[in-house]
Amino acid sequence: MINSSLSIVVPAFNEEEHLEKAVAKYNRVAKSMFKDYEIIIFNDCSTDKTGKIADRIARKNSKVRVVHNKKNMGLGYNYRTGFKLAKKEYFIGLSGEGDAQEASVRRILKHAGKADLILSYINNTHDRHWMRRLLSRSFTIILNTLFGLKVKYYNGYVLHKTKILKKVRMSTNSFAYQAEIEVRLLKSKKYTYMEVPYSTAKTVGSSMFRIKNIIGMATTVLTLLNDIYIKKDVGVK
Repeated sequence: MINSSLSIVVPAFNEEEHLEKAVAKYNRVAKSMFKDYEIIIFNDCSTDKTGKIADRIARKNSKVRVVHNKKNMGLGYNYRTGFKLAKKEYFIGLSGEGDAQEASVRRILKHAGKADLILSYINNTHDRHWMRRLLSRSFTIILNTLFGLKVKYYNGYVLHKTKILKKVRMSTNSFAYQAEIEVRLLKSKKYTYMEVPYSTAKTVGSSMFRIKNIIGMATTVLTLLNDIYIKKDVGVK
């Protein structure tokens, strides 16, 4: 048992098939590992029964609360709003799809306190669509080259100290939100990090390859370049 508390944010858009099992998994893990915890579900204007399912989960579990977005805001918005609402010492965002295996979630969380950022990287990339692997690898190389970093993966789950997250100026609502946070924090040279592997369920799609995600990633890179190299401002208080 970790003598601390944890906030878990779960963004969910049209996840009626997965949300209940995903939240049950996160609840089971948090309850067994932390002295206190909270789970905040963001129903990102789903068009299926995700919102109703989220409300039902919250009625049955006092540790769970739900935020209903009036329009689809994106992962970055949900994450940013989530850590602003978070009341516990540590913070992590986990998907409403529940793609990370339970053992992997536990592996990430057990390192709480060993570094300021616990970064994770996928160790079963062969199970992912080749286009997603290509884009992810290219994105990692670009960020590491431009910003002089050696991070293995920029889109994994990250365990943060909540008070540190609240110091970050995060601008993107896109898929690249975690990359923006990591680059800003690591370029500030104020915080330590460690990397741990995690495994995901097999995927057959390539959602990362959507045009809006590519645009979001490109925009995030340009914003970081402008802030860090032109404005000389990493965006961390």
